[in-house]
Amino acid sequence: MANSKAGFNGRRSHRKRGQSLVEFALVFPIFMMVLSGIMDFGFMLYSRMSVINASREAAHAAILATDYGIIPTIASGTAVSVASQGGVGISSGSVSTTCLATSTGSNTPLGSCGAAQPGDSVVVTVSYTYHSFFPLFFGATFNLSSTTQMVIE
Repeated sequence: MANSKAGFNGRRSHRKRGQSLVEFALVFPIFMMVLSGIMDFGFMLYSRMSVINASREAAHAAILATDYGIIPTIASGTAVSVASQGGVGISSGSVSTTCLATSTGSNTPLGSCGAAQPGDSVVVTVSYTYHSFFPLFFGATFNLSSTTQMVIE
């Protein structure tokens, strides 16, 4: 009874082991690039959600302020705090706050939020630059920003 693993001339064939090693060497770099792309996209998506959350929380804190003159300060501080809790480091310069005169029927920006009144709107924009882990493959940076508009109560 002949050995089922014997080759044509009776010796064991080692070609299958070498073939699988070559296939692995060809597929592994592609697999790692796809895996790193998925991870980088996941981190970017998490950063985007943190920026959106920071914008919403800042606008909500701003509309609840009792002194309308400090709305930009409250919005900026809240956005920086919420973003840092989400692992995104933004500066107060990345937060833009505008008050709109929507209570009068127009949508014109007010000179300062101190002139705002209930029924006017606060618009908070939070910007963040995401730096990719693998800039050679997917690009070096992505600009993430979120704008939220809420009515002052």
